[in-house]
Amino acid sequence: MFDAVWRPIQRGIGFGQGNAQPRRSLIGFVKKFLNDWSLVWSAVLAYTFIVSLLPLFVTAFGILGFIFRANSSVRQTIIDAIVDAQPNATQEGIRQVTEIAMDSARSGAGGIFAIGIIFSLWGGSRLFATMDDIFTIIYRTRQRGFLKKNLLAIGMLILFIILIVFIVVSAGVPSFLINVLPDSRGAQFGIFVAGIVLSITVAFVLFLLIYLIIPNKPIRFKYVLCGALLAAILLDIFLILFPLYIRRFMGSFVGLIAFFYYFGLIIILGAQINADFFDRIQQFPDGLGTFVSEAFERLVRRAGPIAPVINQAQYPPRPRPAYVRRPY
Repeated sequence: MFDAVWRPIQRGIGFGQGNAQPRRSLIGFVKKFLNDWSLVWSAVLAYTFIVSLLPLFVTAFGILGFIFRANSSVRQTIIDAIVDAQPNATQEGIRQVTEIAMDSARSGAGGIFAIGIIFSLWGGSRLFATMDDIFTIIYRTRQRGFLKKNLLAIGMLILFIILIVFIVVSAGVPSFLINVLPDSRGAQFGIFVAGIVLSITVAFVLFLLIYLIIPNKPIRFKYVLCGALLAAILLDIFLILFPLYIRRFMGSFVGLIAFFYYFGLIIILGAQINADFFDRIQQFPDGLGTFVSEAFERLVRRAGPIAPVINQAQYPPRPRPAYVRRPY
């Protein structure tokens, strides 16, 4: 009964996909972007980034610290490589988080270490669980079940930890080549270009996996290429220009918050491009709050009042009295 009432509402106010696909336009994309509350979800994603940051690093560096527990120089090299790969404004905050994570992993042992890793997996996976909820709105899909959603989030977290290794390697390759190659302007320029291409490639793979796996619907590979590539290029430009923006009037912690907000905005922007221009997802006619309110009102009106059920055995129908015609 619910689907019988809800499907006409979807078609009536633009939630579901109609038979005739409307033409895509920049104005329609902006309308979908704003009506989906994308700026609000960027702030939510930034907050989740910050909350998940310490558990994420505890999980990653806990495993690495356990492997290299006898060699403190290797652990410090890993910390320096991660920190140097970040923008200058966020390096101090990232360094503090990584050192706390390393100390927590180094001080844990046995069952306590295992329990800490389990809780860190749960806390770090909240980032991808939040992405799953946001993509539910962007792609107009049903929510995943609790178990399936959290298993996906933990799997994405483990995949993200594996990608951290490649991020560290890509961050260290340019400095390694500068030390190996002769000192010349041509070589340094080539290394600079190669570093940009390498960082865009790593970011492109990261966004590609996010846009392919997290939406709760089958996604064609060609439908996510444009959004992933654009998001990777915007992220690389953002990493270059962001330190110039906050160098004089923002502290390290405020810069860290702003960094994650714009990073979340880039993730959502790429997903919206894929959903609107390639998956042809219909825009909301109004903002998300107004749409939910109108959908609820129409659902109530179409369902109508529910008549009470009367027990016929307890309350048998009374006989109707015969009509007697009375004279005036």
